[in-house]
Amino acid sequence: MSLTTKQKNYIKKNSTSKSANRIAKDLKANPELVQAYLDELKTSSSPKKKSDEISTSMKRLFLALTLSIPVLFFVFLEIGLQLGDYRGNLDLFLKPEVFDGEIVIPNSEFTKRYFFNVNSAPNPSSDTFLATKPENGFRVFAMGGSTANGYPYGYNASFSRVFRDILSDAAPNSYIEVINVATSAINTYTLFDQIDEILEYEPDAILIYSGHNEYYGALGVGSSETFGAFPGFVRTYLKLQRLKTFLLIRDIVVRGSSWFSGLFGSPASDATGTLMQRMVGNQQITLESDTYELGKLQFQSNLNAIIQAFEKADIPVFIGSLASNMKDQPPFISIETENHPAAETVFDMATKSYATQEFDEAREQFIYAKNLDALRFRAPTEFNIIIREISDRSPLVHYVPVKEAFMNASEHQIIGHNLMLEHLHPNYTGYHLMGLTFFDSFQKAELPGLELNPSLVASPEHYLQKTEMTEYDKRVGDHRIKLLVNGWPFTNSPDPEGYPKNYTPYNIADSVAYSMVNMSIRWDLAKVRLAEIYEAKGDYEKALAEYRGLIREQPYNDSPFLRSAKIHIEYGEFRDAKPFLEEALAIEFSVFAAKMLGAIEVDAGNIDRGIELLEKVREIEPEDPQTLFNLSGAYGLKNQFDKADEILTILEKVNPTFPGAQSWRVQLDAHLARSRK
Repeated sequence: MSLTTKQKNYIKKNSTSKSANRIAKDLKANPELVQAYLDELKTSSSPKKKSDEISTSMKRLFLALTLSIPVLFFVFLEIGLQLGDYRGNLDLFLKPEVFDGEIVIPNSEFTKRYFFNVNSAPNPSSDTFLATKPENGFRVFAMGGSTANGYPYGYNASFSRVFRDILSDAAPNSYIEVINVATSAINTYTLFDQIDEILEYEPDAILIYSGHNEYYGALGVGSSETFGAFPGFVRTYLKLQRLKTFLLIRDIVVRGSSWFSGLFGSPASDATGTLMQRMVGNQQITLESDTYELGKLQFQSNLNAIIQAFEKADIPVFIGSLASNMKDQPPFISIETENHPAAETVFDMATKSYATQEFDEAREQFIYAKNLDALRFRAPTEFNIIIREISDRSPLVHYVPVKEAFMNASEHQIIGHNLMLEHLHPNYTGYHLMGLTFFDSFQKAELPGLELNPSLVASPEHYLQKTEMTEYDKRVGDHRIKLLVNGWPFTNSPDPEGYPKNYTPYNIADSVAYSMVNMSIRWDLAKVRLAEIYEAKGDYEKALAEYRGLIREQPYNDSPFLRSAKIHIEYGEFRDAKPFLEEALAIEFSVFAAKMLGAIEVDAGNIDRGIELLEKVREIEPEDPQTLFNLSGAYGLKNQFDKADEILTILEKVNPTFPGAQSWRVQLDAHLARSRK
């Protein structure tokens, strides 16, 4: 008797939990029929099970695809933004095509990583270095803010250039490169962000002067560009912003925030003021306040992270203590708190103590007044304590006593306008002192692998002169400072009729400097224009001084070398012209340089090289009379009279009246007659 439908359903329901005999007993059915039906169920369930597996796999695939859609969206968005070069190249370094990838230079756009609420971002120096480090190369990177950058003069006065000059003299067997990547309005966050890219170029030492911008520099706790007071979080943010997608999201958030601020009557920070003003978010950070303590934490945490990264790479670091104007810069914002008097009160006490010649007391009061200043443009004394403590913890970290050197060079050890232009930027003699101080600490460190010969180091005066700071350069610095101090925070009510509107330049150098600063003329173009004016007036020494400054700043540019050579040639100073021509040719071949150098070499008795250079010119300008005349004469000196005759004949066809050609023809014919007898 076969199984009923009801019995079959019961068997299906219990097939996995009961045996055939048990089911048969429950149903009072034949056990053989139950077992046969169970076997039939197993056979029929196999295809179904496979189908179920396929269905499960498809579900998983669908789920994976669903979840991956957002990921794929951002992957393709990143690829698209990269291909579209969104925000441009923000790498720290570039390899310009003009140098065929052999030279590296700091990227003037890299600070746009950090400045997203201002219209213009500051730029680093234009220091160049070789893409491939030579075997005898010794490479140093200088890091920091505007003081490390050399503001307000530009880069010839920077402490890193002075350091490079001295180190190059002291280590003549090494190829010295000192690259300054410092920029205005940045702090230790930016320094930390630069590390990986610096390490790619095998540094041998690091110079750091940073701390004054800790509160108001990009991403600082008191800055208009801040992301909070958690250094670890901000450092992670800096890593993420290498992604173009992250930059896009950041820009959308910033622009949206600005739009909402304007919509509800709270306009964003003024984008037309000075960078100094635009970077300030919190103007009242009193001593020992929560924000003050967060700034200290930020500085200490970031500096430790920076040191650890360089220590891991076994690279020595030299950190300068921070100096500022104590005597001649009153506090910007004075606030009395429960634990401290008003900064202005203490500053007045210091001024009176100084007037009564109580200099030790005055010094302490000036320092205290600076620490009480609620507008944190000058680093507090505690930052130097942090620098000292970090330096003492590692043999690879060296404390550089910049503040101490400035105090020792100041009357009664109170720093003022003797070395400072305003609140914290040194004058050019101050920058020179910084360079000397960094080198002194560097020399004392006795780094392995670098042979220094102290006897080759010249006098401090020599290195001050070598900065090539002309009157124009000094006036550029003065005008930048005038512009700075005519605005906030040096004055709350700038005089619209004062500087620069009613300023009257007192000489041509001052006039050109004024135009450069106030009319956005490039420093180098203005410098060339001034040199040309000097040349037109016959004041060649001043013109040469301007060109020497250009050479120092742009050693890869052949133009100032050629211009200097022309002046010396015009005065018949061929020996002085020669090194400029050599340098110009090493940078780029030019007909003028080769022609002039060829003639100088022939005149000096280096006939073969002279002929080689002149022949190269003739390939480019086969009918240049001066080249033909000099080349014919050179072959004559080599007793190759037939060759001399061949070239002179060409000259006679091109320019038969060329000065000296007829006289040389008479001499050459005589030589030819004697040689053919």
